[in-house]
Amino acid sequence: MAMALNLLYLVLITSVILQTATSSTFKESIYLVTVSSEVVGGTTEKLCAQVHQATEPLLLKVLMEMEGGSSTILLEEAIRQDFYRCTSFQVPPVKVDSVATVHVSVKGRKEEMSKNTKILIKAKSFLTIFQTDKPVYKPGQTVKFRIVSLDASFLSFKQMYQTVELQDPNSNRIAQWLNQSTVSGILDLSHSMSTEAMLGSYIITAWNEKGEQTSQNFDIKEYVLPKYEVKVHLPQTITILDKQATLRVCGKYTYGKPVMGSVTAKVCRNAIQYYWLHDSSNICELYLMKTDKTGCATKMIDLTGFGLNQSFGDFEVETEMEEYGTGVILKGSGKASFTNVIITVSFEDVPQAYKPGIAYEGKIKVTGPDSTPVPNEPVYLFLQNSITSEKWTLTTDSKGIASFSLDTSLWSSESVSLSARYQKVEEDYPYEQGLRRPVFTSAYHLARKFYSRSKSFVKIMQGEGKFSCEKNGIVFARYIIQGVALIKGQKTLNFFYLVISRGSIQQHGRIPVIVKEGKVNQGELTLSLQRMPELTPFAQVVVYTMLPDGEAVADSQDFPIHLCLKNK
Repeated sequence: MAMALNLLYLVLITSVILQTATSSTFKESIYLVTVSSEVVGGTTEKLCAQVHQATEPLLLKVLMEMEGGSSTILLEEAIRQDFYRCTSFQVPPVKVDSVATVHVSVKGRKEEMSKNTKILIKAKSFLTIFQTDKPVYKPGQTVKFRIVSLDASFLSFKQMYQTVELQDPNSNRIAQWLNQSTVSGILDLSHSMSTEAMLGSYIITAWNEKGEQTSQNFDIKEYVLPKYEVKVHLPQTITILDKQATLRVCGKYTYGKPVMGSVTAKVCRNAIQYYWLHDSSNICELYLMKTDKTGCATKMIDLTGFGLNQSFGDFEVETEMEEYGTGVILKGSGKASFTNVIITVSFEDVPQAYKPGIAYEGKIKVTGPDSTPVPNEPVYLFLQNSITSEKWTLTTDSKGIASFSLDTSLWSSESVSLSARYQKVEEDYPYEQGLRRPVFTSAYHLARKFYSRSKSFVKIMQGEGKFSCEKNGIVFARYIIQGVALIKGQKTLNFFYLVISRGSIQQHGRIPVIVKEGKVNQGELTLSLQRMPELTPFAQVVVYTMLPDGEAVADSQDFPIHLCLKNK
């Protein structure tokens, strides 16, 4: 259970003490093989194998069998003592998604243990991108376009396109290119449109060697650029507690200079009808303004007359700007929603289970009505279990996040209830029939006790935001290993780690720690994530150990990494 709970991208083939084994020494051997459950054909992948408590010579063999019956030996090793190795293997190329079976066997002098599992081999996927030099053309202009071919790692590759065709709005083929290959992943083509070209939407379609097609549209129009444009600026969200809102209407010429003129703005609250609300009719107001030297007209709108707590809906603004001297009029519009949700509190990065003795970490996020962070505000955290209840006051940082770390050494309940609340709640506002009350959403989370047969645990601690591409990422993990789970005279215990990105094992290793039989062993592990551009956009770190009785103690954690490329 401990292993299966968190290993999202791995298949773990594990054999504990087999009841069918007769040899008193061979039956105590433990083996474990890790391999990605989903791989891509034609790529290089890794598998890791380990054998513990090998008290007689053993032969470990791992092979992969395809659906057609062909098989490949991935690893074959004669073992006389504890063994750990990660090795690379070539995934067979496939044209369609296929299922392969991984066979693992460990053979002793008289007995043999084996286990099978299936993995998915996906066909290589490619990305085709169309790009035209502009979305709209006039009759007689030349349409320039390119086709870019990328693989799953966003690296360019050479691809042949059997057919590339151009169709007019009536689906007539007006141009065609055959057997065109990309150069450095790019295919550049062009077509000169007739001066009498039909107006409407045209489509370019390309078929590659597999018959897969990709399309791109563009338009032919007779168009004249406007003399200037009008933009309407409103708050993204307006709440029922707001008393005022700023309306800005700005005009700019196509060459960037501001427009001097007068503005007429019609502001309407469009209501959605509900029988239980006092008044669900539309309310409109008209405002007259003039632009300033920046080309903008600004008006502070009094919201009290719009009855926001009496309706659901949004604001719509229709404007007309008339240029001084010429009388040229252009229109603009804008829209803003209004809501009664003032504050939203939510939990982030909170584990589904707690591990007694290891700090329970998480975050509380506080956002405003437009989903923006609410910084430097108090938020309350409540804990309830079968024995006690506690309360903490936290303060959000500049990102609206309040982090917490709770001591679990005295927790014994099967579950612990957590709740987080903003400083204000709905009850602070009296209820009135037919009116909407402000809503301050609270957060709730139930953490269950993590089961371990020996009460041994390992926990990967959360990181501080996203890791940088420029330097190695440091990951910490805390562990508790009960001495009663160790064998007599044991002085060290190996922890193993895997770093997985995009479904593949990128890094691996082991960390030996000193332990003592008969006492509680606690400590911290430090891992270094390297070659960060290869791990972006996130790395999944898995840490585990195998106890002498076969119990797997494990944890995993995802760490986001800033997007970056290998070549700068």
